[in-house]
Amino acid sequence: MYKPVAGLAAVTLLVAACASSPTTSRVEKSLEQTTPTRQTVATTALAQVGDAYATNMAGPNQYDDAGLAYYAYRQNGRALPRALSDQLDAGQPIALSEAQPGDLVFLRLDAPDGSRLTVGVLAGANLAVLAMPGTAQAGGGVRRVSLADDYWRGRFVGVSRILPQAGAAR
Repeated sequence: MYKPVAGLAAVTLLVAACASSPTTSRVEKSLEQTTPTRQTVATTALAQVGDAYATNMAGPNQYDDAGLAYYAYRQNGRALPRALSDQLDAGQPIALSEAQPGDLVFLRLDAPDGSRLTVGVLAGANLAVLAMPGTAQAGGGVRRVSLADDYWRGRFVGVSRILPQAGAAR
């Protein structure tokens, strides 16, 4: 079983709930200007916001970082490796300025034993959906983050394109 996705109406509600995220109209416009597959991958990731983080989980109600990306792709009939290291190698590296909804974004997180790599799904201009370790009370779980914020900009590693870009031959 998986959560149904209600489309742009669900995105509107999800994005409107987060004041630090890009405006709802910018996210909707970004989603409208991309391919249907990219739109549904991004919308699927957004629909998981608020779900719990759990190591080695790929849905439907608990996710680790690579599990969230895997789930968003798999629910839309797209192949994506399950392991984060394989996801890193699966796509074509691109600049953040070229990124589109559905691309994967890689960030470096601080951890008690050093830093670690994490992956999220881009849902719009400078908006990513990540599964963060920890409880919801401690900022963990599936959440939206603005890559324009200094905190996330400082942890940015790169973007990887898995799906064909909007406007490309499919």
